[in-house]
Amino acid sequence: MATNVSERIHTLQDILDALQEQATAVTEDIDPRADEDAALYCAGQLMAIAQTTAAIRAMIANLWATNTGGDT
Repeated sequence: MATNVSERIHTLQDILDALQEQATAVTEDIDPRADEDAALYCAGQLMAIAQTTAAIRAMIANLWATNTGGDT
């Protein structure tokens, strides 16, 4: 089971990397200082990325606890 858990953790880590790239792209592609609509769009995108990142980090923590026999 450890291999399967390790593979899952690595996959989730890859997703976190992709989310980081998306967060960077949001701020590079759109100038939130340009107008209120752009600022609202950036805030919404970054909030969604932050929520998804938090959920994935919780999944990694749960998988790690399963792999090591620890409690979550």
